[in-house]
Amino acid sequence: MLRFNRSAIRAVIGLLAALFLLSLLHENSDSGSSSWRWSFTWSSPAVDQVQPPTSQPKDLQVPIAHQASYASIKARPEDVLLPTKLVRHTQGWNILDNVYMANSTIYFLTDEPQKWPKLNLFTSSAHWLKWTAADKKAREPAEWDIAFISPKEAKERWGSRVMPVKDWTFYVNEPNQFLGHYYHWVGETFFAIQRLYASLDPQIDVHGHTRLPHPSRFIFRHVDYPEWIKWAPINWRVIQTLFPSAAVETSSQWEQRGNITRDNRSVWRFDAMLMADRGAAFREQLHPGRNHRTASSAWEGTLNSSSRFWWEPVRRGVLRAAGVDEEVVDRPAVWKDWKGAFIGEKKPSKGDLEVLKDAKTLAPVVISYISRQHGRRRMIEADEAGFVKSVKELAERRKWKFNH
Repeated sequence: MLRFNRSAIRAVIGLLAALFLLSLLHENSDSGSSSWRWSFTWSSPAVDQVQPPTSQPKDLQVPIAHQASYASIKARPEDVLLPTKLVRHTQGWNILDNVYMANSTIYFLTDEPQKWPKLNLFTSSAHWLKWTAADKKAREPAEWDIAFISPKEAKERWGSRVMPVKDWTFYVNEPNQFLGHYYHWVGETFFAIQRLYASLDPQIDVHGHTRLPHPSRFIFRHVDYPEWIKWAPINWRVIQTLFPSAAVETSSQWEQRGNITRDNRSVWRFDAMLMADRGAAFREQLHPGRNHRTASSAWEGTLNSSSRFWWEPVRRGVLRAAGVDEEVVDRPAVWKDWKGAFIGEKKPSKGDLEVLKDAKTLAPVVISYISRQHGRRRMIEADEAGFVKSVKELAERRKWKFNH
């Protein structure tokens, strides 16, 4: 049995304690070239010891970059205050690059506002559309609805505090007076939106092929989401099936964006925006002899820049989502070489007659008249009778089919 001298044991314990304290002092000091390190390694002969690699694989190495001072870090490109560019303009329907919004006010950044159209041709206050003088005046936009801002003032106010909203935004500034009715949304507002947007690609073909990207978001500034999905299901069905990746922002999200920028010291910048405003479209009737519909300015303003197949992406998208057979969807393609007139009495050319040989059976022209004569709003009886008579005569003359 081993015997230990108590004094020797005390000396060893004291030495170990001194060494431990000395190691703590060295580890907590910035001076000196050495430090004590204690390492305890448990090993077993039954377990293979895995040695760490001497160097990491190349794709796992993380280089340590030189950390520049904040003063030398350049602003990101998306933080730059870019001038607003007017791409397409018709009253009430506009396409622009770099539209700004702070505290719910829309801003056009330019140092030449005198060269721009009047601001009330871009937007309105979204007051309900009635036809009294007071209501017309109430639809005029105020300075908190829309304004010009100079580059100098924008820099002083916002600096580089710019929050870019990427890709296409379709901004709809209509009161909830109209969005609840599918005749007004699909047949008027969206009809005009598609007409204007499609004018950016005059090469849309008979199959609906287009180089235009889908919008990333719709903003319905004056409608809340329950209203949007409740009133007329065809509205949101058309949007979601045509643009499955597009988000829908309603009044709540617009208020949130405004709240974030309420001090007007930061700003949202929408990279590409299509602005739709029924009140602005009605303000000045440039074509009063044609009709009194809101889409008329979008139609007339793009006559020289639109493909005659501008509606095909919409038509085909809706029919496919409804489960229509592709062969049926594609039948109108037989008309792709048709160069004849669809209005007036111009006689078709020889080439047109060749198209007509097949088109009459493969894709005949069919006009369907959905009457609202039993509803609250309807045509005068004599006018409706004259309309039906005229369409019948047109269909008989052109060998078309008329359903009514």
